[in-house]
Parts: sequence; C-alpha cells; structure tokens
Amino acid sequence: MVRSQLVELGQRALSAVTAGMAAGAPLTKCQLLASEFYEALQRELRRPSSAREADRAALMVAASQCERIAKPSIRPSIMLEELGRALATLQTAGAESSNLLQRSRPVLHVIKGGLSI
Repeated sequence: MVRSQLVELGQRALSAVTAGMAAGAPLTKCQLLASEFYEALQRELRRPSSAREADRAALMVAASQCERIAKPSIRPSIMLEELGRALATLQTAGAESSNLLQRSRPVLHVIKGGLSI
C-alpha cells in the first residue's frame, strides 16, 4: 500500500472515531473503527519491500501507537490522541521517523498473580 493510501485510511479512521465518540458510541465500536487502519499498517510491515529505513520506522511507530488504542482500559481522549499521533507520524515520515522510533518509550505491563510456593 502506498503511503498516501495509508494516510488517507488513517484520516478516515480518525474522522470515523471522532464522529463515533461525538455520537456517544461505545469505546469498543470506536476501537473497531480504528482497527482497519491498524491492520493496514501491519500488512505493510509484513510485506517485503524496498521501503527506506525511515519509512519503515514510521510504520513501526504508527503501528505501536495503534496497539495502545486497542487496550480495553484506554480513555476515549487518549485513544483519539494516539490515533492522531499515528496519523501524524505517517504524514511527517522521513528523516525524523527514525528519531521517533528511538524516542518511542517502551510500555511496561504489570502481571498480577499470587505467590508461588
């Protein structure tokens, strides 16, 4: 998929999610609206291509931001921010994309469990 097509898909997803939230749609439905964009990013990353390293880095950063959207505990405002950031990452891809990948902070998760004996 060409970058411009990904950006267009991201814009449509952002518009659909924004409209859904404004209409009071459940968070799950809004996440589903954004999933097409995320899946397109994943397909592009799996596809062997001769894409520049900076373009590939931008795709990885955008996909990472979209992964955060899928969390069931995410707040709607944060979801919109992450989706907007993913779209902005693709729009401004280039030399600064590789810097974005390096600056992207890892997400730590707490695993709940009991004591083992």
